[in-house]
Amino acid sequence: GPPDAHTAPCGLALRLPTDPAAVGRARRTAAGALRCWGVPDTAADDIVLMVDELVTNAIEHAGGPVWLRLWLRRGCCVICQVGDGCHETPQPRPGDPDAESGRGLLLVAALADALGTRVTTTGKVTWFRRRVRDDRIPAPRAASPHPFIGVDS
Repeated sequence: GPPDAHTAPCGLALRLPTDPAAVGRARRTAAGALRCWGVPDTAADDIVLMVDELVTNAIEHAGGPVWLRLWLRRGCCVICQVGDGCHETPQPRPGDPDAESGRGLLLVAALADALGTRVTTTGKVTWFRRRVRDDRIPAPRAASPHPFIGVDS
């Protein structure tokens, strides 16, 4: 079958088990890709935090399968998609200042340039876009014509 993870010079795709330990794998994989693409550390830290929040939500509140896609667009913008098997769109909750959870989507909305969700026939995709530089990041040497070849979506 298709691989669990696929990386390319400009993108990655990762299928994740519905296990809380998978959040750490998503963070590490995203951080490695962002570093490889030359994304500045401050933007990369924010993106990894947002990936953590969306993957955590998918694993805790939705059904499987869960997947992550992350890619560098035009050398200056990172787009992230997290898919899961639930058809309900996530709703930010007004936060109780003493609550231990419930502020993840508000955090993602504050750090992202754009955030959204679309319902699909198999569940939903929650996505964000984040500009990482005003100028283009140089393209990797071995650019693939399509960043997700061989990945089952």
